[in-house]
Amino acid sequence: MPTSHPPLLILGASTRAAAASAVRAGFAPVCADRFGDEDLRHIASVIAVDNDLHRTLDAVKKLPPTPWMYTGSLENDPKFIASVSERHTLLGNPREVLRKVRDPFWLERTLRAYDLPALRVRSVRRLAALVQATSERWLLKPTRGGGGCRIAVWSGQAPFTSEQFHVQEQRLGKPMSALFIGRPDAAELIGVCEQLIGPTAGAPTEFGYAGSIGPITVNDRTRELLQRLGDTLTCEAQLRGLFGIDFILADDIPWLVELNPRYTASVEVLERALGRALLTEHATACGHRAATVRGPALNCIVGKQIVYAAGDLTAPPLDDLFEADGHTPELPLIADIPASGSRIANGWPICTVFAEGETITGCREQLAVRGRMISHIMRLPD
Repeated sequence: MPTSHPPLLILGASTRAAAASAVRAGFAPVCADRFGDEDLRHIASVIAVDNDLHRTLDAVKKLPPTPWMYTGSLENDPKFIASVSERHTLLGNPREVLRKVRDPFWLERTLRAYDLPALRVRSVRRLAALVQATSERWLLKPTRGGGGCRIAVWSGQAPFTSEQFHVQEQRLGKPMSALFIGRPDAAELIGVCEQLIGPTAGAPTEFGYAGSIGPITVNDRTRELLQRLGDTLTCEAQLRGLFGIDFILADDIPWLVELNPRYTASVEVLERALGRALLTEHATACGHRAATVRGPALNCIVGKQIVYAAGDLTAPPLDDLFEADGHTPELPLIADIPASGSRIANGWPICTVFAEGETITGCREQLAVRGRMISHIMRLPD
């Protein structure tokens, strides 16, 4: 990486997207994640780790003091974030903020206090006696979850494991997300994306995340409610920098499902479409001086989709697949490329494909074509 660029330490389950954003913003990313994908090594300095990021803490603490940020799902581990922040300056939301916004009961109370749309949240034990006597639909959700994993329609069954779960009212509608930048005075709504969720989008589970398409235009009523949601949560929790909300859009009303207080999966979609280097704005909102960078706006719909393995497999060489397509490493058409020969278990992500189109439908069609191409190369059933 160019030594003239200021370093940015990035930690999380997967850091490739944030590393590409960092390069576009003029940073030199230093990354540690669970995958260590081939394309990440082309754009970042990679700290060798195994599947447990906690085991990298000693190595991270030996690095020179460096601004740092986290990606999903480290927001579920405030203690780890606080420990890293003893050595490195955090560009993001600290432990005391996370304890609020990752509490589904706090979220419901806060939204209701400001007369905003709020899904009901209950403890499993409190609702168990009522579930057989009602036609209402509830979702069983892990309190420390991410990516839609381990979520199920609840009919009174016990949680899957001993970890903490809650139940949330299920509202039918279109799964969407909104991206904000929190600042001391208010939140800026960057854009809205449609989320690709579940098996019809290629995810291995009913509520699993498979991708995003955006920016999506919403009507004035929806946009006003989203702005109020962003401003309220920023003010009440002191959110700073990039954060996102997942919501169900039903009759133009955004019903908040979850708040993600960090860099989200839709950032790179909106960066491409809008031509904004959002990590410079994130750093500034978190009190770190960064040079303003702006790229060309595509002025079209951009989509990303995760291709999941439909069986256990061994990855063939994929890193040369789009070398001649004219896209730079930080703006690829295929990303999160596994090392050749690595084992990928059934249901785990293989890679991510991108597409651009004039319409949502056209973007979906291009994503499907690229997904089928990956499936063919991997010899997976469509």
